[in-house]
Amino acid sequence: MDKNIILYIIAGLLVIGLLIATFFPGTIQAWKDSGKSIEDKCKPASGYTEESWRKHMNHHPNIYGDCLT
Repeated sequence: MDKNIILYIIAGLLVIGLLIATFFPGTIQAWKDSGKSIEDKCKPASGYTEESWRKHMNHHPNIYGDCLT
């Protein structure tokens, strides 16, 4: 019985993680960029155009504030 509860908890956490990654895909990129230098995090990531990267940075001013000035 206890093994089933643990499996349900793990499955629930996986589902929540997948939902977050699906509805907020830029969150993962912002989390990875939070520890980078200013020069590195201001460059467009792979798969982004210059315009779409600036739009992404505008959604995360606490991380990319230095890039937006």
